[in-house]
Amino acid sequence: MTLTAAPGLATAGAEQQRVYRVLLIDPQRIFREALQLLFERQAEFAVLGGADGPREALALIAALKPDIVVTELQLGASSSTRHIEEIRTHHPQTAVLVLTALRAHDVAARVRRAGALGYLLKDQDRSELWTALREVAAGRWYRGSARLAPRVRSRPGRDDSSARAALLTERQRQVLRSVALGYRTREIAQMLGVSVKAVYRQRERLRHALQLDSTAALTRFAAREGLIER
Repeated sequence: MTLTAAPGLATAGAEQQRVYRVLLIDPQRIFREALQLLFERQAEFAVLGGADGPREALALIAALKPDIVVTELQLGASSSTRHIEEIRTHHPQTAVLVLTALRAHDVAARVRRAGALGYLLKDQDRSELWTALREVAAGRWYRGSARLAPRVRSRPGRDDSSARAALLTERQRQVLRSVALGYRTREIAQMLGVSVKAVYRQRERLRHALQLDSTAALTRFAAREGLIER
C-alpha cells in the first residue's frame, strides 16, 4: 500500500513533492513538542497535532485523516497493542509507526501482527526516523537497526508473566479467557465470528508468547492475571 499525500501540502518550488501528514501519540507532552520541533526542520512530513492517549488519538484521526500515526506503545499503565488494532480497523488508510522506549524481544513482531508498519526505538538517530517514515509511507515494513538487549533466561515468576500479559492483543485476551472458561475451539470461533483455523492460530500464538504448553497452564495463567474470575 502506498499512501497518497494530502493535496495542497507540497512546498513551493518543489515539483510534485509529497508531504505526508503525521499525528503523534505519546503520553509525554514535552516529548511530543520536542518531536514536533524536529519535524519542522524537514519538508517531507507535516505534523497535524498530537494526543496523549488512544481515545483522543482516534478522535483526531477521524477528524484530521493523517497519512501516518507515530505512536508510543506504552500508554498509561499498559503496553498493549490494542490501540494499533483499533486504528487499523477504523482507519485502514492510516499507517502506524511505533516509536517507543520499550526495548524487549518479540515486540516488533507483536506490533506488526497488530497492524503497525514500523518499530523504532526512541534512542535511535533522527536520520533513522526519517528512513522509517519513508518506508512506512511507501507501505513497507521497517524495523529499527538498534540491537536489543540479550535474552536473560530466568525462572518464570509473577513479574515475568505479567509483562508478557501486558503485550497480548485484545483478540488474544478474548481467546485466552474463552479457553480458560472451558469453551471448545469451535465454540470460541462462533462467539468471536471467526474461523476455527483463526482460533487455532491464536491459541498457538498464545502458547508461544506466554511460554505455556497446555490448556491447564493457560487457564492457571488467566486466573492468576485476573483475566477470569477464580
